[in-house]
Amino acid sequence: MWNSSNPTGAVVSIDIWGPDNGSVITSYSSQDQWTFTTIYDPLNWEHPVSGNRDFNYVQNTNGSYTFYTRGVDRLTNGLGTLAEWMSNFTNTTILSPFAHALWGSFQNKISSFVNENGGSATVVPAQTHRPEWQDLLDVINGEKPLSTLSSDCDD
Repeated sequence: MWNSSNPTGAVVSIDIWGPDNGSVITSYSSQDQWTFTTIYDPLNWEHPVSGNRDFNYVQNTNGSYTFYTRGVDRLTNGLGTLAEWMSNFTNTTILSPFAHALWGSFQNKISSFVNENGGSATVVPAQTHRPEWQDLLDVINGEKPLSTLSSDCDD
């Protein structure tokens, strides 16, 4: 189904690292974009994180293309969530080094593929937007509007 003209609904099993494999479902797809949503399945059980990830490309005014991914996720299991929550008191995140390396390798592989096939590609610095933990709780509890988390939240 993933290789069809409409992969929406396709389940993809991902070998992430060690025993922490996970599956995602293609919850949206179009000619130039798709969204993966993490799922629980009988092969991999729970995905290590719960969330969504968009993959997209856009054509720029000069004829070049920008490939990007964006997503939002949280650790799935309770112990990981507790550790992540505790790390917010030091303004760090447990997943940050791993996620940064994973998505950096994604950028590097696209760039290498384009450059090795006659194109010209560069990797731009990643943009990360994380709301402050207390601000997030305030939005969840209805004490602050969603717009206080990020200017991107209104899109």
